[in-house]
Amino acid sequence: MARRKRKGRRGNVQASIGVISVSRKGYAFVDTSEGQFFVLQSHQKGAMDGDMVEVVRLRSLEARRQQQMRGRGEQEVSRNAGETKRGMLGGVRRVLQRAHTTLVGTLHYEGGLGAVTPHDERIHHDIFLDPSAARAMKAKDGDIVLVRITNYPGKLESAAGYIEEVVGREGDRSLGIEVIIREHGFETVFSAGALKEAERLVELDFDSTKERLTRRDLRDRFVFTIDPADARDFDDALSIDFIDGQMRLGVHIADVSAYVPWDSAIDLDARRRATSVYLPDRVIPMLPLRLSEQLCSLRPGEDKATFSVDMLIDPNGSVISSEFYPSIIRSSRRLSYDEALEMLEAAPGTDDIEEPDLLVRDKLLALRKLSRKLTRRRLQRGAIEFDGVEAKVALDGEAVPICVDLRTKNDATTIVEEAMILANEQVAFFMLTLSFPMVYRIHDEPYPAALEELLPVLQEFGYATSGAPQTSREIQAILDAAFGRPEHYLISTLLLRAMKRARYAPFFSTHFGLASLSYTHFTAPIRRYPDLMAHRLLRYQLSGETPPASLLGQLDWICEHASDREREAEAASYEATALKLCEFLEPRIGQCFHGVVVSLNSSGFYVREDTTTAEGFVDRDTLPTGFVFEKGAFRYHDPDPGKTYRLGQPIRVELTGVDISRAKLNFVVA
Repeated sequence: MARRKRKGRRGNVQASIGVISVSRKGYAFVDTSEGQFFVLQSHQKGAMDGDMVEVVRLRSLEARRQQQMRGRGEQEVSRNAGETKRGMLGGVRRVLQRAHTTLVGTLHYEGGLGAVTPHDERIHHDIFLDPSAARAMKAKDGDIVLVRITNYPGKLESAAGYIEEVVGREGDRSLGIEVIIREHGFETVFSAGALKEAERLVELDFDSTKERLTRRDLRDRFVFTIDPADARDFDDALSIDFIDGQMRLGVHIADVSAYVPWDSAIDLDARRRATSVYLPDRVIPMLPLRLSEQLCSLRPGEDKATFSVDMLIDPNGSVISSEFYPSIIRSSRRLSYDEALEMLEAAPGTDDIEEPDLLVRDKLLALRKLSRKLTRRRLQRGAIEFDGVEAKVALDGEAVPICVDLRTKNDATTIVEEAMILANEQVAFFMLTLSFPMVYRIHDEPYPAALEELLPVLQEFGYATSGAPQTSREIQAILDAAFGRPEHYLISTLLLRAMKRARYAPFFSTHFGLASLSYTHFTAPIRRYPDLMAHRLLRYQLSGETPPASLLGQLDWICEHASDREREAEAASYEATALKLCEFLEPRIGQCFHGVVVSLNSSGFYVREDTTTAEGFVDRDTLPTGFVFEKGAFRYHDPDPGKTYRLGQPIRVELTGVDISRAKLNFVVA
C-alpha cells in the first residue's frame, strides 16, 4: 500500500493504507507497506473488520503503553503479547472502503428501539433500526435477520439500517448454513432472464454459434470421466492412446462458451457469482442447473460440446507438442474416484475386473504411469506438494450428519490432478507466447518475513536448523521430513498459511506453488468463471478474431472479483463443514478422542481430533494448578511433575461441550 502525506491540525502526519482485521476481543491489526499497526478499539473510528482504512502512527500512545508495560509481571506481558509485540500502535484516520453492506444478526427490542447484534463476533457495532419498519417486516424479538446498513458507525453516531429479510428464529438449528450463505453474500436465485435463456438453450445445436472454428468429431475416441461419487457436474474428461509410438493425452473440457455468450443474461449472473459454492448440504451453482447438470455436463452416452487439449508426450513425460480445438465427444464411462482406485489396485489377471472394464483399467494404468512421471518432473523443478486431509460430512435426508469421510490424495485423484495441471500449463504457455490477452492464475513467492516467523516452530521440531526455508525446494524438504510424523499436519498447515494466496490476474507471472512459468485455470468452466473467460480468449485467438472492447476492459475487475469470491466460497465451505462436524459430535459429549495439539495461546490450546479433523479448545483453567504457558517453547508446562502439553503433541481429550451456534467444541485433557 502507498504512503500518503496529509496536512491537518497536527501538521504533516504520515498515513498508511491497509485492510483492518478486528479481533473478537475488540482490538485490531492493519497490515500496510510500512508494517503492521496495532489499533485499540477506542481508536478505530467505527471501522469494521475487512474495511480499507487509512491509519496513522500514534507515537505518544506508544510511549504511554510502554511505561504501563514496564510495571507488569511476566505473566501479564505474556497475556498481552499480541499487543506488545505486534509493531506500531496506530489509529484509524478514516475508512476508505467498506467491506460490509449487509450483516446477519439477532434482532432484539429494548426501550422501544430495535437493534440487530451481528453474528460475526468481529463486528462490535449493533445496527439500530426504525422499530415500526422492523415490525412491518413481521420481525420479532429473537429473529435472525439480514440487515442492510444505511449509516455506518462513527465517533458520535451509531450504525443504522433496515431489515431486508427475516431468515428465521433464534435457536433453529436448520438455519446454520442459511446464515453462512447470507453472511458471505452468495446469490441463490438466478435472474428471470438467465432462467429463460437456459430453457431456450435446450433446443440449441452447439454448432450454431457463430465461429470460424471447426468442431472436430471425437466420438470414436474412448473418453471417460473421473469425479467424486456425489458429483453432478462433470466438466472434464480424459482420453489416452498411442500414435506412432508416442502417447497422446487428451483433456476434454465442457465448452460452456458455446452456450453462454459474453454479456448474455446467464453470463452476467455467472460473472457476479464467479464460482460455484460447495457446502455439506447443497451446491450453489455458478450456472443454472439446466446447463451445469444437463447441457454442459459430460454425462456418459451423450454427445457433448467440448474444448479439447491434445498433448503428445515423450517417454520421459515431456510435452512434444499440443493442440487446442473445439470438439464433440461422447463419454464412454463415468467413474467415481473410489471405482477408479479399485481398478488400479486390482492385481494383474484378477477376476474382479469384468470384461467391459478391462479397457478402462488399461487406460487408468497408462494414466497412472504418466501421472507419476508428471509429479516427479514437477517436484524436480521445485513444486510444493501439500498432502491434506479433507473431511466430507455425509448427511441424511433431513441434513443431519450421519458419518464423516476423510478424503486423502490417492492414485485416482492424482491422475486427474496431473492431467488438469498439464492442460492448464499448455494453454497458458500458448497464449503467453502469442502475447494474447488472457486470464492467468498466479502465485507470488511468500514474504521472507512470513517464513522467518515460522523458524522457532520448525526448530522446535528439529527442522530448518540452518535457518528458515527460502525456496520452494527447501519448503518441500521440510514437508517430506515431517511426513508420517505426528506433527505433519501442523507443519503442513503452518507452511501453507505462510504462503501468499494464489489469485487471478490479466497479466503473466509465475506460479510459486506449482513451479510453473505460466499457468491458468481452463479445466472447470462449469464452476469457475475465470475458466470460462480463458475458453473465450483462446477461442478468439484461434479464430483470428479480436475480443470485444467491453470484455477486455473488464479483465482487471473480473480477476479481482473472482479472486475475492473464491476466498468467500472457501471460507463458507470451511465454516459450514465445521458446523456440521459440531452437529455430528454433539451426541458424543462425554466421549474421549485422540488428537494433536495444533495451536496454543495464553488462554489455552486447540486440539485437532483424528477421526473427523474437528478442532476443539482446551481452556487453561481446566488444567491442573501449576501449568504455565511458555510462549517461546510453544507449550504449557508444569515443572513440579514435569508434565508438558506442547505444539504437535498427540493427546487424548474428552469432549465436554458443543456450541452449535458458534461451531465450537470444548475439550478437557482426558
